[in-house]
Amino acid sequence: GMSAGDPAGDAGPSSRGGARAGAAARPRRFPTAAQPEVMRAAEKDDSYAAHVTEACRDAFRHLFGTRVAVAYQNEIKLLGQSLYYLLTTGSGQQTLGEEYCDISQVATSHGLPPTPARRMLFILYQTTVPYLAERISSRIVSRGIYMDDSQLDNHHESDNPSRGITESSTNTNESSRSLSFSMLSRLRSKAHAFWLWVVQKWPSMLPLGQDFIQLAIRTNLMFFYFEGLYYHFSKRGAGIHYVFIGKPMNQRPRYQILGIFLLIQLCILGAERLRRSNLSSIASSINQISSGSYPSSTGRSVPVVNEDGNIISDIRHGKAVDLASGSEASSSKSKCTLCLSTRQNPTATTCGHVFCWNCIMEWCNEKPECPLCRTPITHSSLICIYHSDF
Repeated sequence: GMSAGDPAGDAGPSSRGGARAGAAARPRRFPTAAQPEVMRAAEKDDSYAAHVTEACRDAFRHLFGTRVAVAYQNEIKLLGQSLYYLLTTGSGQQTLGEEYCDISQVATSHGLPPTPARRMLFILYQTTVPYLAERISSRIVSRGIYMDDSQLDNHHESDNPSRGITESSTNTNESSRSLSFSMLSRLRSKAHAFWLWVVQKWPSMLPLGQDFIQLAIRTNLMFFYFEGLYYHFSKRGAGIHYVFIGKPMNQRPRYQILGIFLLIQLCILGAERLRRSNLSSIASSINQISSGSYPSSTGRSVPVVNEDGNIISDIRHGKAVDLASGSEASSSKSKCTLCLSTRQNPTATTCGHVFCWNCIMEWCNEKPECPLCRTPITHSSLICIYHSDF
């Protein structure tokens, strides 16, 4: 009886041990990080990157002087952000914000960490792409201003390549060489013409581009509130999201309700933009009719509505003046968004927003960031604007 029971008695612990081994062999699946954790980590990373940038700015100021530090402040910001993310994400480690919030980067549905190529792609999207976009935009704007100031010289320069082409084509004896040279010159002339077209159209394209970027950022934020994966475009482009590796909590908040509110806001903005476009087309058609000198019985011209639906004053010499909204627009532009009163000693931040000097100084004492767009600012970067209409 004992000999038959021994194998059975030995089989029970071994089967339980095998079950434990199978459970231990299965990898642990961490839950996806919630929206509050991702947003808190991003704010922490922005703060620490700003500290590194400020340290780089102080180093440049001590080594090369204040003038060099101010002239190359965008490059110093790029250097500071690149150093922070290269020393953390680039080396395969958690950032300080991710470590603070107990989250870790993953790049696949199996929970594997991102490859070095994905990490480098994220760093480029996060630091280099915004810098290059700003540099290219400023270069085009400065080039447009230079072209407006020296239009005659530019026409003279544009005529010189054609003369050089004709002279070289007539003086060249080899047909193949002249053909290749003419094709190259055509490509250069087309590229130059395209560059001139971009420079001329850029002032009108820039507001549309900025509106598109703001719309894309809000749309990305809406999707983040719904799915909780990609808070930044850089993470979405590199395919990097987060998992929570801390202690499990019973209730982890989500932000789906904010995504619904943001979706409603985007729908309202789209409807408002459509209404403005319809009103502008109606106003332009009325302007064309009224510019044909059809006076009314009282001797005044036909009233015209603007894009907001308000009545504009009489059209004289093809120009319309909005009497109703002119004073309101001027008064709203001169108000400070912090104290809601007329700006006293207008002061601009590095991101271009204007406040009262005392208001932005007190704000900067509490939070070293712009109240509107949260761009990192310092007391030394504030510029008081004189001799302006603000």
